[in-house]
Amino acid sequence: MAQPLETYQYDIVSTQSSFRVLELLPGQEGDPVSCLLLPVDWSNPLEYEAISYAWGDARDTERVICGEEELEVSRILHSGLKHLRLQDRSRFLWADAICINQSNNPERSSQVIQMLRIYQTAKAVLVWLGPDSEEKHAQCAIDSIRTIADFLCQKADISVSDLSSISNIYQEVVFKNLWFYSHSYFTRVWAVQETNANKARFLHCGHAVIEWDLVALVAGYIIMETAFSKSIGFTKAKCWWAAIMTTERIRQPKNWLFMLYLTSNFASTDSRDRIYGLRGLMNLSGGVKLLYPNYEKSNIEVYRDSIPRWDRPMLFRNPFRFGKVLPWTPAGKRKPVWSIDKSTNVLSLSGFVVDHIRYAAPYDESIFGNATIQSDKGNEHLKQILQRILATIEESQLQKPFSTSVLTATASSFSFGLDDKSDPAAERHLLHNFVAYLKLVLDDEIYNKYRPADVSDEAKHANGLEFGKPVWDFTYPESSFFLT
Repeated sequence: MAQPLETYQYDIVSTQSSFRVLELLPGQEGDPVSCLLLPVDWSNPLEYEAISYAWGDARDTERVICGEEELEVSRILHSGLKHLRLQDRSRFLWADAICINQSNNPERSSQVIQMLRIYQTAKAVLVWLGPDSEEKHAQCAIDSIRTIADFLCQKADISVSDLSSISNIYQEVVFKNLWFYSHSYFTRVWAVQETNANKARFLHCGHAVIEWDLVALVAGYIIMETAFSKSIGFTKAKCWWAAIMTTERIRQPKNWLFMLYLTSNFASTDSRDRIYGLRGLMNLSGGVKLLYPNYEKSNIEVYRDSIPRWDRPMLFRNPFRFGKVLPWTPAGKRKPVWSIDKSTNVLSLSGFVVDHIRYAAPYDESIFGNATIQSDKGNEHLKQILQRILATIEESQLQKPFSTSVLTATASSFSFGLDDKSDPAAERHLLHNFVAYLKLVLDDEIYNKYRPADVSDEAKHANGLEFGKPVWDFTYPESSFFLT
């Protein structure tokens, strides 16, 4: 009976420019996973590929032989190493859980600084979702993603392969794609940096492989086609995360606060990595020392120190949407007044009274989605919400039909002053689309009760389905429409 091996003892990383590369030794199916850890330096690095994956349950582990000793790694990383192992030669890889001594906080801090460069310099980034399902969904899901991506590229006048071999693409692939996009990897905050660091990105699931860009393209199509995605159950999948992860707004954020805002729905095993996992994507100037990874700090210290400027403008939409910078700010030209008491960890902000809210009507932004307006049940629900909001406005105004200025303010409030491309829009354009939207939803009697006749005529050629867009296939938090 083989004697148990000793636990692997890491050597010290010698310099700030040093790191380790994993040499995955060749093996056959069923052989234990064996590797070596090689010290390298940026002055003379090895050619390697970097693995991007979700850690999974830290308690669910497998053993890897490293030299004459052994390491415990997560089950999902272990399966990835088995899958990526070659039979006839070594493969050189970088995987954070093995190449960084996770029990040494100072080393973790110094190595995290290098992670963006590690992924940038890699020959390729290998995204590992995990093993295939028992029903072998992976290859079918990836084949269908290629087909849908080809179809979407064709619509954009991009050369594509033949689509005609599949007669009913959605019905044939929907279940397997739902399984594919439900992997937790897509919500992982470290994946944001890892997939943006290198343009050679390949996603592995079981024995199926696909280019990352196609995965993101199809995910974007699914979430924008809300009627389709809701009808077949994609709402609980991770398509939103997959679609936005490598967009320009995340890849090239305007400032640190903007980056944190856009990634606020991503997750990490260590909550401090919600900060450290994104730092590499920012060109930091002021406050750079505060953001230097330090795993000796507590969670509250990291979060407190991670935002050196509380006076930077942010988006004026909720975190599930991409609004562009608007030509106005809520506070006008007033300068922000704020302070942080580090002894009590209290942030103090000073505001001012704009007006008093006299009326409020709740709603959420999904009411502007096509999934709601295009179904009988959704349309009826939508009609009730809008009638309640219009009745609230009537109560505050004590007149009907409403004036053009009231409807214009209402349209701008619901749309945040943005058109369907998230660009600041002319008030008249928003007004006309809003009136056209009301006409799609309301009964003629209610519609004629509130709209000015001249505006209705002007809105004849407007597109009500554009109003309030874009709306993602997502569960939105409840909002309120306020009147002062």
